[in-house]
Amino acid sequence: MSESLGECFQKAREAKGLTLEEAAARTRILPQYLKAVEDNNYAKLPDEVFAKGFVRSYARILGLDEATIIRQFDESGGEFYAKRNERESLKQKLEEEERRKKVNRNIVVGMVSAALLILFVLMGRDRDRSEQKLAPQEPVPVASLPAPPPEPPRAEPAAPPGDLFPRSGSGQSEVERNFSGVLPLEGVIPDDKKKLVLDVEALERCWVKVQADHTPGQEVMLNPGERNRWKAQERLTLTLGNAGGVRVSLNGKLQGPFGGRGKVVREIVFTP
Repeated sequence: MSESLGECFQKAREAKGLTLEEAAARTRILPQYLKAVEDNNYAKLPDEVFAKGFVRSYARILGLDEATIIRQFDESGGEFYAKRNERESLKQKLEEEERRKKVNRNIVVGMVSAALLILFVLMGRDRDRSEQKLAPQEPVPVASLPAPPPEPPRAEPAAPPGDLFPRSGSGQSEVERNFSGVLPLEGVIPDDKKKLVLDVEALERCWVKVQADHTPGQEVMLNPGERNRWKAQERLTLTLGNAGGVRVSLNGKLQGPFGGRGKVVREIVFTP
């Protein structure tokens, strides 16, 4: 019977009087890998390309024919590495299949949970409707209900003197449309709650943005003859799309000018 690859290496090493540690030092290969080669234990060797490099280096220092050794390695180790690659491929396929099944299970669970939730909501609505239909309702005689007394007419509060614009409760600004251009801007007095009163009158069509204190900015498009008013406690920030087309007043005092016709001026800050 011909000797195996491992036996060939072991005899050659012993013939040169080398130990495994000495051979490892010459090849710079760990002793356990050389021992695995001599034992034909391919399971303890790394991947095929690295194992083939170990065998080639070991054959070189022992004076063996490298081509013959590599051919013998392919014959003896080729079947092992082929099966190892097959096992690795099968393992990867099984892992991928398991991940796919897990994703599908999660999708199914999510769909079932959503369907049950919708079903519970619909059942709750139907139950509420049934209870409303079954609840007894006693008729109330019309004659027993006294007629409500008529409400006295309400007088609309008059605008305070000196206030040129009607107050708006829901918006951030007060606006007067179709302004004649003859009412003065001067004479506006801020109140205790709002220390800053800003009036912007459009001489030409102009886009205006104002941020009052920490509230979101408000954008308006003013046509010639229109005026807007903003009030704030601590800070007003003004941006003009046509700086030369507006007249700006703070607490009744004219401000600016901030630029020429068509010039965009950003973030003009007014504080007390």
